Amino acid sequence: MKKTAYLCITALILSFTLKPSTVNAAASPVQETAKTSNHTAGIKQEQPGTLEEPAASEKPAPSEKPAASEEPAPSEEPAPSEEPAPSEEPAPSEEPAPSEEPAPSEEPAPSEEPAPSEEPTAEIPVQLLGANAAEKTVTLKWDNVNNAEEYVVFFLKNKTWIEISRTQETTGTFSLAGYGTKNSFKICSYNSEQRQTGESSEIKVLIPAKIKKLQTTAYSKTKVKLNWKAAKGADSYYIYGKQDGKKYKLIKTVKKTDARLNIKDKKNYRFKIVPLFKSTLGTIAGTASETSYKNTEFVSMGHQKYTYSEMCSDIQSLCKKYSEYVSYETIGYSEKGRKIYDVILGDKEADHTILVVSTLHAREYIATVVCMKQLEYYLLNYNKTVDGKKLSDIFSNCNVHYIMMANPDGVIISQTNKARWKGNANGVNLNRNFPYAFKRDGSPKDGSYSGKKAASESETQAIVSLTKKLNKTQTLAVVSYHAMGQIVFGDYGGKNQKLRSDITNMYKIARNTTGYSSAANYGGTSNGNYREYLTYKMKVPSVTIEVGSVSCPVPKYQYASAFNRNKLLILREAAWLENNF
Repeated sequence: MKKTAYLCITALILSFTLKPSTVNAAASPVQETAKTSNHTAGIKQEQPGTLEEPAASEKPAPSEKPAASEEPAPSEEPAPSEEPAPSEEPAPSEEPAPSEEPAPSEEPAPSEEPAPSEEPTAEIPVQLLGANAAEKTVTLKWDNVNNAEEYVVFFLKNKTWIEISRTQETTGTFSLAGYGTKNSFKICSYNSEQRQTGESSEIKVLIPAKIKKLQTTAYSKTKVKLNWKAAKGADSYYIYGKQDGKKYKLIKTVKKTDARLNIKDKKNYRFKIVPLFKSTLGTIAGTASETSYKNTEFVSMGHQKYTYSEMCSDIQSLCKKYSEYVSYETIGYSEKGRKIYDVILGDKEADHTILVVSTLHAREYIATVVCMKQLEYYLLNYNKTVDGKKLSDIFSNCNVHYIMMANPDGVIISQTNKARWKGNANGVNLNRNFPYAFKRDGSPKDGSYSGKKAASESETQAIVSLTKKLNKTQTLAVVSYHAMGQIVFGDYGGKNQKLRSDITNMYKIARNTTGYSSAANYGGTSNGNYREYLTYKMKVPSVTIEVGSVSCPVPKYQYASAFNRNKLLILREAAWLENNF
């Protein structure tokens, strides 16, 4: 009886367990796996990269690879595991153990990137065939890729690759964005199925901008320095040179923006600087800049009439040849509109300065010749020791401002019409027109005319303006050159002991250097005089030098003698000023 009851209970349990209508609503592992796989297959994987995705009709950008045409197939579902049969005779006290469901098979995670193309992408080597600096173009050549139907050239703009060319050729000329700016290209190949088969590395090229401010500075008769402003995009420079019309030769390649070159005395040269950019494909040259260089002296004392035009040309030539040491500015205009120049020797930022004013009187243009030759002498020897002094040291601490021809209109009248003319174009004696003790006097015809009022003339105004400017910014002393008499003015009747001492020192230096006599008994008027204006109104120490020994215009045979007596004067006055203030 007990056995029969036991068998009945067992049969009842088995029938309940195997009946389909009693299965839970939860999906089986096989079904869940199928759902996950189907969901994953519907997601499109994006390619990594920053380029914009092309339209369906366009080729992909160069760094993108084509996506695989099929999604990875999901793994097969595992077969359901069989449930274990119940034991024939379970112990009556034990509950029947619930059957264990089989663990679901692990499904592979979907790949983050699409499967690679079956055909590998080839690296396309690229060469630089040339560059045209004037047209801002480069010409590239690349290797042929097997089975390539065409090549597409991309240009990087605003961090996006833009297609600029399609071709079946393996060369092309392409425009660049601008001088000194890097341009990036890529070249991709595609087969007949519009599938990318090759890609170059990023090609970075540029054409350097043209250099500016190419200058020369003579260090000696056999050495010159070239310097220029760095060209945008250039990492080095070719320096070419040629002598007296010969062909250019490459002298050297430099990375700096200056170079010292050996030259021959009394020879003319021309130099050319080419900016370079060295890309991974080769060297790209920009537009050359050229300059001439005359290794000669410019100021001539071999003729009588040293003209205003000649002076202007010599000033420009000296400033070009010795660009680091000398420069000029326009400080005003004559009554007829001619420029009045201020030529600056030495460091413009020096704390001390000597102002040299020459040729206030028209017929005294020998003073212009002397001062111009004096300036050239200092430039020729700028890096040498002269009179026990290294000129570069003196003029770096005390510069010199030269007004070479204060009365250009009057000089032209004297040289072309009236040799004995003294005044400016209005007949005004400029050395009677300054704003100190001014007195209206004289006649325009005889060179004694003071003008209608103090500083009425444009030439006077230019000199006064520069004098005031220098006196405010630097320690100032003035030397004024006239002709004739071979004498030195250096008297002072005021009570300022310091000023008296300074004038006395300048006066002694002038007399000892030139060998000229004292002008104490010279006489004449001081009304509107420039030196008196400096001494008594501006409180600036000053001396006046009269060169030449015969009546003006002084003949040319005295030019060399006047220069030799005065060539060291400004150097010595500058050394004194620097050491005592």
